[in-house]
Amino acid sequence: MRIEAGNEQKLRFRSGFTLIELLVVIAIIAILAGMLLPALSKAKAKAKGIKCMSNLRQMGIAMIAYTDDNGRYPVGINRDTANAWIWPALLRNYIGMGDNVELFKCPSAPLEAQWKVEFGSGLPASDGYLADEMRLRPGGSSFMSYGYNVWGGWAGQVPNTGLGVYKGDPVYGGAKEATVRAPTDMIAIGDSNWDLEKKGDRDWSGFIGMYAERQWPLEIHNNHANILFADGHVQALPRTQIIAQLVEGRAEKERVARRWNRDHEPHVTSSE
Repeated sequence: MRIEAGNEQKLRFRSGFTLIELLVVIAIIAILAGMLLPALSKAKAKAKGIKCMSNLRQMGIAMIAYTDDNGRYPVGINRDTANAWIWPALLRNYIGMGDNVELFKCPSAPLEAQWKVEFGSGLPASDGYLADEMRLRPGGSSFMSYGYNVWGGWAGQVPNTGLGVYKGDPVYGGAKEATVRAPTDMIAIGDSNWDLEKKGDRDWSGFIGMYAERQWPLEIHNNHANILFADGHVQALPRTQIIAQLVEGRAEKERVARRWNRDHEPHVTSSE
């Protein structure tokens, strides 16, 4: 079939896109990208939350194994080494991780809130640390993205109601396993508040607690904080499920407060 020259020219012209058609295609792509990006962002955040929960579960296995062997839970710090945090090193050592600390890094936390392994301390191996390893110490650059429930609901109580603050201390030492009355409802480790813009604690981000806002677990995972309980299970909970000061009603305050204390008592006064 013969195609006239004029018709051939029209066919060639129709085989391309007009400027308006290109703009329509670009607009459609932009709309689709706008619809997909939030979904991708949510999926990425969910994946980070799952990784965080996995980290905590592995810490729970190490904590339980340590407690079974030693009869006591790990403690928070060693005052003989300038208040070095030792609970993370004890857990790391107990599962044979060497100098690998990826387990102790929440993927949703920034680099400045992560444990950085450095050497040059000149100290022998102790408290789970390797020989010559720099100790994590409160303050300065020693941020942590996970915190340990050392004090219980209220700091300074006698006897201590947390899992243990100071190594070898007769009052604030590691809690004996038998003293944790409800391990399924006893907070052990969770996302710590390293975020200074959210009243976080530059000095004590390796601890979590209910006693001060700077110690409240950070709701970093879709308005939830990931919490490891003393029996080894992990839950994602909003602060209203773990901070008594944020809930109404005496009974509910007491229910929430019990979760921090190894005697499973609320220790809540009328003014709290």
